[in-house]
Amino acid sequence: MNAIPQRESGRPQRALLVGFQDQDNLGLRYLSSAARSAGHAPEIATYEADPSALARQVLDGGYDFVGLSLIFQYMTPGFAAAVAALREAGVSAHISMGGHYPSFAYEEVLRGAPGLDSIVRFDGELTLVSLLNNLSRGADWRETAGIAFRGADGAIHAACLREPLADLDALPWPDRETINYESHALSTASVLGSRGCPWDCSFCSIRPFYEAQGGQLRRLRRPDAVVDEMIDLHERRSVPVFLFQDDDFLATGRRAREWAGKIADRLVDEGYAGDIAFKISCRSDEIDEAAIRRLMAGGLTHVYMGVESGDETSLATMNKKLGPQRHIRAGAILKSLGLSFDFGFMLMEPYSTFETIRNNIAFLDAFVGDGWSVAPFCRMLPYAGTPIRERLLSEGRLAGTEFQPDYSFLDPKLDIYYEWMIETFHRRNFTAEGLCHLLRYYLFEARLRLRGKGVAPQRLAQLQYIAAVANGVACQVLRSALDHIERTPLDTLRRDREFLKALTAHEAREEERLMQELRRYCALVAADRRENVMDSFDKSWTFEGVEREAPRNSAPLGVA
Repeated sequence: MNAIPQRESGRPQRALLVGFQDQDNLGLRYLSSAARSAGHAPEIATYEADPSALARQVLDGGYDFVGLSLIFQYMTPGFAAAVAALREAGVSAHISMGGHYPSFAYEEVLRGAPGLDSIVRFDGELTLVSLLNNLSRGADWRETAGIAFRGADGAIHAACLREPLADLDALPWPDRETINYESHALSTASVLGSRGCPWDCSFCSIRPFYEAQGGQLRRLRRPDAVVDEMIDLHERRSVPVFLFQDDDFLATGRRAREWAGKIADRLVDEGYAGDIAFKISCRSDEIDEAAIRRLMAGGLTHVYMGVESGDETSLATMNKKLGPQRHIRAGAILKSLGLSFDFGFMLMEPYSTFETIRNNIAFLDAFVGDGWSVAPFCRMLPYAGTPIRERLLSEGRLAGTEFQPDYSFLDPKLDIYYEWMIETFHRRNFTAEGLCHLLRYYLFEARLRLRGKGVAPQRLAQLQYIAAVANGVACQVLRSALDHIERTPLDTLRRDREFLKALTAHEAREEERLMQELRRYCALVAADRRENVMDSFDKSWTFEGVEREAPRNSAPLGVA
């Protein structure tokens, strides 16, 4: 039975769906395939900072509908500017927006982007198709369940939420025809085996996102359906590497381990072990050696872990419900199996102290001081829909803007530490040309578990050495700045930043030296293979061209 409501009358709607295109953007591509299966004519376009090209495309193409996929909350002003540019250019099409932030903060988004007609809230496939069907037959589109809109009187309204689809396999596979997998020697494709997460971490909006709609907190596709999609992409589109975009691939304990194991077992049974590799994301306390071995037999090559902190107090603030030793144990298991991994880490959170930060630095040393993975670090951000945002709001500590929330630390010295940290490690941690980003690529590629891939042991040792030094330098610089700021009076810190400037300069010199080492590594691997290194992983991590932590004091909503 088709879960997509079919267009029964009227003209098929020409829909342009706009968003970032890294990691295949499965959100847009599921929307596109759903609209197409209902009898409409969707196309996908890449979001650009300059909206003039988009306006020309919409006008030239005669589209009836424009849908904007807002992934990053802090980019709301840019998307609002794009809406304004479309209207100023004379676009009369219905313009809608979707994503986590618009789903929660639809009033703020509609007020800040007056050219928007609607917001598609939460799971979007059925809502989008119903909206297109209503537009097609000239019905009152404001009666579409699952949207928010501005009424004739200018007031903002939210229609009743649409119950989420229980059977994810009732959705057509995402529309991938415009993705040029074949042009890469070793292409990657994103795939979803599930939606949702049962954990209630204070910094995360995933559970609130799915909880708001009702239904199960995590919905699983059938293992056979997941593998059928992977095999189709492998055979028809020559894709060997798959990046599972599930929020938590192993959430829900034994049920999830058995479900994941069946995916791996089927890949083995069909003869694809060694020819297909895949990456998953999970928590560190879900790393079970027997389960990981079973997944590796089917092609598991990389694990992303939501580590977040190595300090007991901060982990409690995050509501992670585990201690740092679980992280250490998980890392030890993955290393013993020779498996590639990386992780998320928040060095600072709203209740950080000098002690918690010092514990986090010591943890990074213990966890990846050997260079098995590169050490990332940032601070916690209070995104819309998260419990930490509501806590800060109730305490009167939530600052910034609606689209770029902020806060100050309880100790004003830590505000100085944070500003110094962002300045010092901005290139390393938050840009596509930084050591953190590049080392993640190369470590992933070096341990890639595909027949005939990976690198020679001596090259891997060289790469791990570079990562170990990079991690050691970062931890040393972080610790030195922390010690200096803790022992220096606040008034002196505000007047005299020379010591901190010297540390920033030292880090920059060390990073450039390590970049030269990395270039030498790449040259050696290229010579070994007689090919370019990492020519196909440039859009594998939802990172390309996007600074993950935006600078403070950006323009108000609706201002370009």
